[in-house]
Amino acid sequence: LGPGSTALITAAAGGIGTLLVQYAKNAGATVVALAGGPAKCALATANGADLAVDYTTADWAGTVRAHHPDGGTVLFDSVGAATARTALGLLAPGGRHLVHGWSGGPLTLTDAERAALAARGITSQVVLGPAMLEAVGAPDPLRVLETRALAEAAAGRLRPAVRRFPLAEAAAAHRSLETRATTGKVVLEP
Repeated sequence: LGPGSTALITAAAGGIGTLLVQYAKNAGATVVALAGGPAKCALATANGADLAVDYTTADWAGTVRAHHPDGGTVLFDSVGAATARTALGLLAPGGRHLVHGWSGGPLTLTDAERAALAARGITSQVVLGPAMLEAVGAPDPLRVLETRALAEAAAGRLRPAVRRFPLAEAAAAHRSLETRATTGKVVLEP
């Protein structure tokens, strides 16, 4: 990520998505945030996204293509399923698809789809936990990320989004997650 690159970020209003939007923007990338609904798009924009697109609308991919016809450099994907299938079509030749979750279900590609991606030079990698840090260029992932994240947070350039629920309201917290009504990370407090 850096100047001249374009990051496509699914679930851009989620816990990891909000940080990825800020991280990519701070690195100088153009950020296209993909989120589920107007309020979540507004949060992504407030976090620095250059374009926030509601992927629950009919032609969300057309909106992205209209603004970024050359395609994205990298797709940070935590949604999977149909959203990822469409978003993969928005990557530029040689783009990278970094999977760090499957909130919408796993993405299963046909042999023909895999061949089409390979022909465009698109690489796909599942990056969970520390492997994701390596994928974004951290040589010693945990130590480098911790140092960088704390410095960015101390400078006010990285702001996690957290929704807190009292432990007694755990059922409400789960309902909020299941209905996709949350933004950021959900934390239960004693």
